[in-house]
Formats: sequence, C-alpha cells, structure tokens
Amino acid sequence: MSFASERTSIESRLNSNWDTTSIHWENVDFSTPNNSAWIRMSILNGSSDYRAINHKKINLGLIVIQVFTPINTGTVTARSYADTLAAIFDDQSFDDVVCGVASIANIGTSDIWYQMNITIPYRRDS
Repeated sequence: MSFASERTSIESRLNSNWDTTSIHWENVDFSTPNNSAWIRMSILNGSSDYRAINHKKINLGLIVIQVFTPINTGTVTARSYADTLAAIFDDQSFDDVVCGVASIANIGTSDIWYQMNITIPYRRDS
C-alpha cells in the first residue's frame, strides 16, 4: 500500500462513518460554518522502518481529528462527537491500516470555537 492509498483508505473510513458535521479535508477549500460544529482531519506520517523478523517495511503515523463547536455552549457536544469519532478508528483494522487506541485532548477555545482533538496512532505494512 502506498502513502496515497493509505490516505484514501483513512479518509474513506471517516467519510463512510461520519455524516454529523462538515469535514474539512486537507488542502481542500472549506468555508467554516456559521455557529455550527465541524471537524478537520489530518494524517501525519511518521517514521518508517524494517521489521527485524520478516524484513517487511512498517510505516507509522497519526490520524488527528479536530472537533470544533461554538464557544459558550459547553463540552457535551464536543465530547459526544469525540467519542463517536474515536470509535470509528479505535483498535480497528481496514485495508492494510491497523489503528491503535484513540486518545482525546481538550485544546480549549480560540476565536469563536471550542476545540477537542482525537489522536489515533496507526501503522501499515508495505
């Protein structure tokens, strides 16, 4: 599986399992919704190495999903979205992508948004 195929698989999984809010995809024009929640997904490629046992290449990375909800509306919606988004990837395998355990971090407020991040480590063999 190539880096391009990896991205396609990860984005497809989110797109197929999430229809609650708009998704801001990397390097795609996006207009922030007025006073409604939205999410942004980024795929951060990490290190690559060879496994000692079978000499297959392993590629590591992180899936980061940012949840944005309007400020001064509490955290219930953001946490509910984070739980749902984490479950889409947490400990899941699809195509050649194997996801680890998701974690959630409270980022806080900025401008007119409250933000939480979901981070999911993943690996794929190539």
